[in-house]
Amino acid sequence: MLSLKEIIHADIEPSALDSEKLKNEEDLLAKANKIRAKWGNPWTVTSGIRTLKEHLRIYAQKGITDQSKIPMRSKHLENVINAAAVDIADPELKITIWLKANPEILEEADLYCEDGNKNWVHFQNAPFGSYKAGGTRWFKT
Repeated sequence: MLSLKEIIHADIEPSALDSEKLKNEEDLLAKANKIRAKWGNPWTVTSGIRTLKEHLRIYAQKGITDQSKIPMRSKHLENVINAAAVDIADPELKITIWLKANPEILEEADLYCEDGNKNWVHFQNAPFGSYKAGGTRWFKT
């Protein structure tokens, strides 16, 4: 199972987090571990909480430096208190394919995923802006 330190994934101690952010990270951890247990194989966290500086660096690596094209309300950001996100390595998209074939798993865990990633699966514990109850739990950025 994943640990709180793994899901945070940054050089940030859980005790240093705002109490609301910590609560949301703990919520994400419990929900992600439900899915991880059903998956039955180890997971590798590739991204968790990000500082704004780290977030901008990641997008610069992708060739995106125009901040109007960078998701500044990303659930990864440390200043987005009401949500938490984690990326899990998924190089062959096996987890993604499995989740899409079994949509009830995301529903039961109450998590949402970003669609269209090349080698990871993104989980977040807050619904995306256009989510409608009973609809897909997959969104595109």
